[in-house]
Amino acid sequence: MNNALKLNQEQAVLEFDLEVVSEAKEVKKKKRVHSPIRWFGGKFYLAKHIIPLMPKHHCYVEPFGGGGHVLTQKDPSKVEVWNDIDGDLINFLMTLRTDKTRLLEALSSLPTSRLLCEKWQQEPMPEDDFERAVRWYYLLRQTIVPANNQKSGWRHGKIKSVAFDYQNSVKRLNDFEERIRTVNIECLDFRDLIERYDSPETFFFIDPPYVGREGAYKGGFTRQDHIELAQLLSTIKGKALVSYYHDPLIDSLYKDWNLFEVDGLVAPGVTKAEKGQKKRKEIECFFTNYDIDNHDKVIMEEQKNTIEQTQLSLF
Repeated sequence: MNNALKLNQEQAVLEFDLEVVSEAKEVKKKKRVHSPIRWFGGKFYLAKHIIPLMPKHHCYVEPFGGGGHVLTQKDPSKVEVWNDIDGDLINFLMTLRTDKTRLLEALSSLPTSRLLCEKWQQEPMPEDDFERAVRWYYLLRQTIVPANNQKSGWRHGKIKSVAFDYQNSVKRLNDFEERIRTVNIECLDFRDLIERYDSPETFFFIDPPYVGREGAYKGGFTRQDHIELAQLLSTIKGKALVSYYHDPLIDSLYKDWNLFEVDGLVAPGVTKAEKGQKKRKEIECFFTNYDIDNHDKVIMEEQKNTIEQTQLSLF
């Protein structure tokens, strides 16, 4: 082989390797953030239990992305996919990515107001994508129950300042947007998404609507959907962690999977909390199609402690 040609090939390989290393370092530099998107059934507090259970992977996929509370608290993966069938959520994420400065200015200019909240609840959503994103986020932060398919009252109280909470959430959108810059945003049916991204190096975090709570989400989710999801996951090449509460149907569908149980807390909402009602306990079930050995369990505990410190620093 010509020495000059050989030298050029070696230089090309070296440059490629350096580029890969540089990209890996850039991915690692991204910090964990707290997603400001309130979401019914969101996993902010449970992320510290979920993330340590994740196996090594190249591609990370959430078919039911919701508020992105797990994705934004984990270390970035080489490929990340945030999918949700809720078009308003996806429109907000797209608007934040493409018109962040104007969006943050518009959101921060809005007052925390019962009058405005109730007025916008009664009106149809704007057709304009930007105005729709503004109104969607405002209502999500200003109403008691952050369920996009259900209406609830205006958040207010004597103990917690909802006005401060809202403005603080708008400020956090800046770091949040930086975290999701390298995330692929999809709006597909879960069946299509899983088939598109499945591979031996893919890890799926599956957080579907829970049985009996499907009505809180847009897009509809039925008993048959629960069944078809389990059937599809039984055929994938990748690894998956599925989150649910105990239910006869779910326990039957995932009876051959590994099960990890965690005590979860369900928030009563601002007004109920002020009246002394505490969060009620629910058993969170994490089903996995992969084993976790003792070495992984040690790493899990270390990661859990790190995430707990990150969460505490947010308040």
